[in-house]
Amino acid sequence: MRTKNVHAACDRCAALCPTGAIRLDSDLPELTPEQCIKCGVCLHTCPLGVFERPDGFQRLLSNAHSLREHQVVDIACVRHPAPQTTASAVAGVVQTKNCLAELGVSAWVGLLAVGVEQVRVRLDACAECPLRVLYPSIEQGIAATRQLLAELDRADAVVPVYAADADWVERPLHHNTPARLSRRGLFASLVSPEAAAQQQAINLIDEGDGSDQLSRERRRLLKVLRLLTEQMPDLPEAARLDGAGFVQLVVSDACNACGLCERVCPTAALHVTKTDDQFMVIFAAQRCLDCHLCVDYCEPRALTVYGAPSLRHVLDEARLLLHTGHMKECTRCQTRFAGSPEQTLCPTCTFRREHPSGVHLPEAVLAQLPAATRERLLAVNANRASAPEA
Repeated sequence: MRTKNVHAACDRCAALCPTGAIRLDSDLPELTPEQCIKCGVCLHTCPLGVFERPDGFQRLLSNAHSLREHQVVDIACVRHPAPQTTASAVAGVVQTKNCLAELGVSAWVGLLAVGVEQVRVRLDACAECPLRVLYPSIEQGIAATRQLLAELDRADAVVPVYAADADWVERPLHHNTPARLSRRGLFASLVSPEAAAQQQAINLIDEGDGSDQLSRERRRLLKVLRLLTEQMPDLPEAARLDGAGFVQLVVSDACNACGLCERVCPTAALHVTKTDDQFMVIFAAQRCLDCHLCVDYCEPRALTVYGAPSLRHVLDEARLLLHTGHMKECTRCQTRFAGSPEQTLCPTCTFRREHPSGVHLPEAVLAQLPAATRERLLAVNANRASAPEA
């Protein structure tokens, strides 16, 4: 996003890094490897997936799926002192090789997609952990997951566990290492095509075009949501994807078809098509990250974030027609633009006529400039506008 707008306010990776290994001194993220402790929080936090390395995502899903009874599963981090002690209803505990902050919304939804009925996230040892600074990030990920699942009536399928109970017992502990296929597991895969198909689906989650502008976290989330909803024949048509960065955009009649929104979008979620006579604004909600670049750059303020997109539209990768209008030709520069019937000049020529030496920037961009620079530019425009015509 910062390559599209050097004044972009996104600093999630640097703000969450517990050791200061990620810095934004040069406006772009820079990693100091010797300071990185590989906690993994940046892997799914960055909306564009700038940071990427192998993680335990697929192993986690495979290990949870391989449990003989996996209705209720605990997920505990590598630093938990007693992960195997838990509620009697728990089928087993999977202990990750890293901090739970490494797991994004796609991991929690993915566990449900492979057949786990309820995921219990063990936070009962976080207060004493050296990495407790990441505790809020883990909670935020769980909250975003529950918000997303609420539309499917599955919000309680992912629950945080904050304290141990006196009646807890020991349950089987599984380390998140590559799952070994036992003779029993091999036999089960041969007699159960469903289990084999599920494992194949897990293996395919990370396959795809690595050059896609979408982050690995978003690609994973879309795939596990499809796996999960395939098991729900009664999926409500009105279901919305609320949370995890999914939003719906609307376009008003103020749109002048300049196409700047398409050019600044880092994931190609917006597309403006033009002919001599008309234009259309097309939107792909599954690609939108709610980065607000298009809204900030839209000079006529035609773009607005409006609620959550349809779950069905996202899963079907629908491309929605947000707006359409007629094109006309500027009488000064002959550029094609969209405007009201009484307009004869395009927005640029209109501004130049009123401010011959002024600077034309969207208000949201001006607001991010240093105060002195902003005041100087606004003063130039004001002086030009008030100067008497010769």
